[in-house]
Amino acid sequence: MPDNFRTGNEEVDRQFGDTIPVPTLMLIEGGHGTGKSAMVALFMKGLLDSDKKVLCITENTVKEYIENMKAITYNFSSAFLQNKLTIMPLHVYGIKWNKEQSAHLLPVISKYISNSFKETNVVIIDSLSLLTVFSDPTKILDFFTQCKYLVASGMTVIITIHPNDIPPDIAQRVTGSVDVYLQLGSTNVGGKDVKTCKIIKLIGAETTPESGFAFEVDQIFGIKVVPISMANA
Repeated sequence: MPDNFRTGNEEVDRQFGDTIPVPTLMLIEGGHGTGKSAMVALFMKGLLDSDKKVLCITENTVKEYIENMKAITYNFSSAFLQNKLTIMPLHVYGIKWNKEQSAHLLPVISKYISNSFKETNVVIIDSLSLLTVFSDPTKILDFFTQCKYLVASGMTVIITIHPNDIPPDIAQRVTGSVDVYLQLGSTNVGGKDVKTCKIIKLIGAETTPESGFAFEVDQIFGIKVVPISMANA
């Protein structure tokens, strides 16, 4: 049954039409330093606050991830200790992935997510880069098809990607398959460096969302919306 959640950040919630529908398949695209992990952390906080159990697959170690998020005001220590949040690092100390092994990562992660269905309401992958670098287009499409199936069964899946993580010949099919598609970037307006979030697609919003907004990643407030018109950004 469709539901929704709030991030807890009123300024951000307003940009998304007050609430974000779940279950959903969300894709957040952006280059390095555009605030993808911070945006995901904000969504994760809102989902945890609404009593969802979250599996976070990250390129960082558990300690690094918790400390990095704590540095921008998102403290997930309690959720982690209470088993509401599971953090799965993709990098394992002492193991070096070769091309052949890396090509199998995406199907393995897909199976792991499917097997976690009963214990997890939300899966977050931050980011997909390591999983797709040696994957062929068919495996990538199969992965997103599996994600759609899980969402139809009640799981929310949030994925961050870099602009070139998905081959151009299938990129449109992938972005067309998701329920929420955000493009993050950065710009300079009036001498001020800001990050931008363009809401390309948001299916199921209670009210019409904004087309996008500018924001900063603040060490006290986390995501802080900047009152700059996206028309100027």
